[in-house]
Amino acid sequence: MLRPLHRESLLIALRSETGVINATAALVGLGIMTAVGGVAATSMSSLVPLAHDSAARQNATQIATAQGLARIMDGRFTDLDGLETGGYLPAYRAATGPRRFDTMTGPGGTCFVVVSRSATGAHFFVTDLIPAPEPLFSDVTTGCIDAGTVQAMAERLDVAAAGY
Repeated sequence: MLRPLHRESLLIALRSETGVINATAALVGLGIMTAVGGVAATSMSSLVPLAHDSAARQNATQIATAQGLARIMDGRFTDLDGLETGGYLPAYRAATGPRRFDTMTGPGGTCFVVVSRSATGAHFFVTDLIPAPEPLFSDVTTGCIDAGTVQAMAERLDVAAAGY
């Protein structure tokens, strides 16, 4: 006799008062979850391009640092091959993908320009006089090499990225 009473009281305790799901509460919960998910997805989609651009800026800064070391050790700035053979940069490995940066020197290695390409397609540059990476536009003058040569560097990076 004890068992049936215990079972009935348990069923009464677990049963809702109205016996139906509260539709308003369910819709509010669904709306909140959708909003939170949308904000998270939007945040992630805007952070990825920023990360790519940040990586391109870091590449440009690293090449500029290597150029600075070359100037201290060798007395002049040098091209990418010179940076690699001099031990200022690790050797390029084609298996890692296309190069996303290029550097050229002015007459006699007295100055340099580095152009770096982001995975978003944006280009950044640094020079011996402009150490912080700046966006590269078609009318940018570097004071080291002419704007047409700098744009040709950027176009070579675009071609290499498209072919990979």
